[in-house]
Amino acid sequence: MTDNKKWLVCIHYITVSLRWCLFSIATGLLCGLVGTGLSYMIVGANALRSEHNNIIWFLPIAGLLIVKIYHMLDIPEDKGPDLIFDSIREQNHIPLQVTITSAVSTVITHLFGGSAGRVGAALQIGGGLSSGMSKHFKLNPKDRSLFIMCGMCGLVTVLFGTPLAATFLAMEVISVGVIYYAALLPCLVTSITAFFVAQFFDLTQMQYILENIPKISAIPLLKVGLFATACAIVSILFCSSIKELNVVIKNKIPNPYIRVVIGAFAIIGLTLLIGEQTYNGSGNDLLNHALVEGSAKPWDFALKLLFTAITLSCGFKGGGVFPAFIVGGTFGACFGPYFGLNPQFAAAIGLISVFCGAVNCPIASILLGAEIFGGAGVIYFAIASAISFVFSGYFTLFPGQDFIYSKLRIEYRSSNLRRREPEE
Repeated sequence: MTDNKKWLVCIHYITVSLRWCLFSIATGLLCGLVGTGLSYMIVGANALRSEHNNIIWFLPIAGLLIVKIYHMLDIPEDKGPDLIFDSIREQNHIPLQVTITSAVSTVITHLFGGSAGRVGAALQIGGGLSSGMSKHFKLNPKDRSLFIMCGMCGLVTVLFGTPLAATFLAMEVISVGVIYYAALLPCLVTSITAFFVAQFFDLTQMQYILENIPKISAIPLLKVGLFATACAIVSILFCSSIKELNVVIKNKIPNPYIRVVIGAFAIIGLTLLIGEQTYNGSGNDLLNHALVEGSAKPWDFALKLLFTAITLSCGFKGGGVFPAFIVGGTFGACFGPYFGLNPQFAAAIGLISVFCGAVNCPIASILLGAEIFGGAGVIYFAIASAISFVFSGYFTLFPGQDFIYSKLRIEYRSSNLRRREPEE
């Protein structure tokens, strides 16, 4: 290629990039507004349930309502974020009703006491919004797929206040081993724009001050590495529990209406047995105690895992990423000291490690740690993410996630292979 042609290519790239920046700003503004509304609704739903504990008795009716909505709109209820992943791979439009039902069902789940997160809904809502916008911008199918990724990261940014982690999450999560660098600039502009919108509406950013971060040396790195190995096992338990329970319940109870009612009564029964609603809803208090005070009960992570597995397996909505934060954080605060780590610091390592093991996005996990806890511990976040990523094997929170490349060797794996398959 001659120098003149190279200059022409550069000019073309600049023109296209500026066009994408305009699209991304528009997407970020919309995602910022919608995400802010969703965040306030989820926070309000959890606050209302905390003030009126008896509302949990209506959880079976709430479950029936969610299943009915999905059936009325002919949306596959078990797809979740996988519907967005498939639309990107197959370059299809995402129906608008996916966006609406994801938001409504997630708020209902939190309001009536289901244990769920919000990232799963954010991925669907953001993807659905940007897919709808792509029609107005008259984008071709390939550009539409990139645009959907922008919507995904825009919503996640609003909910957690982590634009860098959200950007790389959208780029990494679909096909493990492949990072869609063409989406870097559009996704980053979208995330930053959405972040500014969230700040304008005084949406609280997820940030914690980490104290007692050990000085970088061999012994603390070894301790973090050993603890990250334990966290990788916890992430496997978390992902496999949700998947296996989902399979068992669907085989035993094929009727979704009966399934969601039984699941609701199981949640109610467990709540009554425990005597408090600590593990219902989002579980923010559990995470705050772990990260701020470095305190957690030995059974906190297991009970949150159980509540979440039942909730998501029986038909309620919301996703499992934020519960993975809580499982990792409480596990770290309680068991980190056995590895010679400060409990608050171990809670942060646990959060990052279990998150990485569940979603298989090591770069996003490192950036998440830096944005939530600051850059002082980034080396520890990196080693924890790397170990959890490799040691967690091919388990995943998202069944539709493809593993394109091996985690152990530089070799290609078929995109049809899923994480449950053993390494060759």
